[in-house]
Amino acid sequence: MHVASFFPVFFSNSGIGYCALSIIEAMESDALKGSIMATASAKNFSHPFYQDAIPSQLNPIIYRLFTERFLNRVAEWRFLQYLETHEFVHFWSSDVPLSFYQKVHARGHRIIMEAVNTTQVYRNEILDAEYSRLGLPATHGATAETIEIENAKFSLADFVYSCSPEVRKSLAVANVPEEKLLHTSYGLRESDVLSLADIDNRKQHQEFTAIFVGSIGIRKGVHLLLDYWSRSGIKGKLKLVGNIDAEVQPILEPYLNRGDIEHIPFVNDLRDIYKEADVFMLPTLEEGSPLVTYLALGAGLPCIVSPMGSGGLIEEGKDGFVLDPHDADGWIQALQQMSEDATLRESLSQHAYKKAPTYLWSEVGRKRAEALLSQT
Repeated sequence: MHVASFFPVFFSNSGIGYCALSIIEAMESDALKGSIMATASAKNFSHPFYQDAIPSQLNPIIYRLFTERFLNRVAEWRFLQYLETHEFVHFWSSDVPLSFYQKVHARGHRIIMEAVNTTQVYRNEILDAEYSRLGLPATHGATAETIEIENAKFSLADFVYSCSPEVRKSLAVANVPEEKLLHTSYGLRESDVLSLADIDNRKQHQEFTAIFVGSIGIRKGVHLLLDYWSRSGIKGKLKLVGNIDAEVQPILEPYLNRGDIEHIPFVNDLRDIYKEADVFMLPTLEEGSPLVTYLALGAGLPCIVSPMGSGGLIEEGKDGFVLDPHDADGWIQALQQMSEDATLRESLSQHAYKKAPTYLWSEVGRKRAEALLSQT
């Protein structure tokens, strides 16, 4: 079997692009071969499972002369020339237009859809409520038309990879049949797993440090976290790692002047951030299965997360606390417990760390391949 993945973007081996490549490589076996094509990539990028639709040498010219939409249509044409008869097509991006789903389906290819986040209608309900609560206009973008298009794509898909329990719930609300779902996860590299010595060094920390990692905005619940931290009375430091969304800047401004809250702009290498932390926190309101939570397992960090932030990884009372993002008393109490009880942190840390190897990409890819092959 061959699975040809399509990603109509300027490709970067980070975020969801990194997930796609890691999974395709790990799925490789005698029974299953995989590849991925994107519109274009950086000039120095290469990978044995990756192919540009448009040669990278042309990037300086084509991106000045043509629109991204036009170039993506060229990528669609190139991808169709590359496809062999009746092989599987895996769509990773929501940017793949419905018309291309229809074209691929009409050619007899079986379609796999990657549900990276919850469905649009599910996400709308959550975020509309939060923006309204804050007295802000909703800016998250889903409309009746885009929801209808997404549902049409689900209808054309033969299988949908569902990366977490919360995504699974949203697919059920969207009436995607259970028999189409392939339950899976994302993962982490072996190099993302810290050494036992790194984890043991946390006992020497002089200051309790909590970290949040990700896009700093309303969807991720950072405004809630700052309130809980401030009300907890903890003597320590909260580090917010990531770029700040403009719409949330006025809400964050008063907190960022505090000495116990530090903002660190986006960084590619997070190892030192995780090594220096004592607890990982993610009160996200809507999510798929966040890569930063996998990194917390690899770092042996106890976690305080929302169900969305858990991504199906964090078990209540074993790896940390899984709390409703609006449960202020619960978050404040969990924070205080984490800061005061080193024995609790150690127990949760050990359980999280022992679980990390089950989420290495090699394991995730193997299980994905088995799930797909069992249905064909």
